[in-house]
Amino acid sequence: MALDADLILRLQSRTPRYTSYPTAPAWRTDIPPSAESVSLSKARSPASVYIHLPFCAEQCSFCACNMVVAGRRQAGRRYLNALDRQISALPLPHAQHDVLRIHLGGGTPTWFTPEELTVLCTMVRRRFSLVEGAEVDVEVDPEITTDEQIDALAALGVTRISMGVQSFDPGVLEAVGRPQRADRIAAILERARKLGMKGLNIDLMYGLPRQDAEVFARDLDTTIALQPDRLAVFGYAHVPWLKPHQKRLEAYGLQTTEQRLELFLMAQERLRAAGYQPVGFDHFARPEDSLAEAARQGRLHRNFMGYTTLPDVDVIGLGMSAISELHTGYFQQKTRLSAWWKAVEAGRPTLEKGILFTHEDRLRKDIIHRIMCNLVVDWTDVATRWSIDPLDHFADALAELRPLADVGLVELSPERLVVTEDGRLLVRRIASAFDAYLPHGDGNRSSTEPGPRFSQLV
Repeated sequence: MALDADLILRLQSRTPRYTSYPTAPAWRTDIPPSAESVSLSKARSPASVYIHLPFCAEQCSFCACNMVVAGRRQAGRRYLNALDRQISALPLPHAQHDVLRIHLGGGTPTWFTPEELTVLCTMVRRRFSLVEGAEVDVEVDPEITTDEQIDALAALGVTRISMGVQSFDPGVLEAVGRPQRADRIAAILERARKLGMKGLNIDLMYGLPRQDAEVFARDLDTTIALQPDRLAVFGYAHVPWLKPHQKRLEAYGLQTTEQRLELFLMAQERLRAAGYQPVGFDHFARPEDSLAEAARQGRLHRNFMGYTTLPDVDVIGLGMSAISELHTGYFQQKTRLSAWWKAVEAGRPTLEKGILFTHEDRLRKDIIHRIMCNLVVDWTDVATRWSIDPLDHFADALAELRPLADVGLVELSPERLVVTEDGRLLVRRIASAFDAYLPHGDGNRSSTEPGPRFSQLV
């Protein structure tokens, strides 16, 4: 990589990942539930559906997800019954709403048995109809996912699976509390391919305890040998003021910013050398994969599920903590399991917080989306679409970006903003110039949180 490591360190900051805009700290708890109901009644078709399945067999120490450790199977049955009630009560404009994508996330969706997954998919299909070419994807834990579950998912129409591997090293896995076998990961990938699934994804994480450069190099080599279609490489975000269980990792020592940067740049170099095409700032895909094709053609999109090839559609979120991204705003379900299912079972609203978009929010969301996904903003197109003079409207943001232009991270002209290939690695910093909610100073702390809200760039 041509980008100077010292420059990255100088620009290091805590910055949103921009899977949403406005980002979550700006959301409010006083949004009336009727706003969500009205928005759902006008949901566009086709849409996308996200279903949160929060249960895990145990909690990994690095995890920042909304999850619940559950050993009793009746918790799963109660959850499915509540989901069925929630889906049936959705005030959608159609009895069967067309969808381009159904995503099962977690938690660990394969905590559920094949029979329970069949029940879930049956209830979903009663309200949602898959259009031709639709995607159905599921996050799986390789250690607890059985061949029978993979076969059941394929029979249910699942087109893609994603595995949160994080590391293959026994020492790292012991430190983070994640039992896992490399041969099982390979077996799941092979079985999924034989069943016709495509876009198979592995998540890796850098910055974990015991994960020095030698260990991470082996993680990359092992992953490349497995030949997944896609990879996501995330930096571990240590936020014990939000996720207290992460304090366990401090006993092993946390990596310095310089150490994390070394691993970050190593991933960029090795994955590109292995033939993977960068997608956005933290994803990679084989050139023939649809995600890579979308990136080359400038039609990537981004939401809470990461980068996607799908067009900009409404996302309907179901289950505990799930987020709906509708034309009017974001709406998040209650984030505590007990509160969520009690509300569903009593027929009460499940909304916990959200935000209704202003015109300015939509405009800045569009700009940030263009930067994060396709690395270019055509100012003529923005002027036409939004009826503004963008160079005047965003004069402050463009002035903030000029120092980054001087070091080759972004090109600024009256016609376009273009993120350079070096700038791709710091695209979050570039996009943040257009974030009207981002505070100055440390930039990341809400009045109710003892520590920063956002993760480091590296």
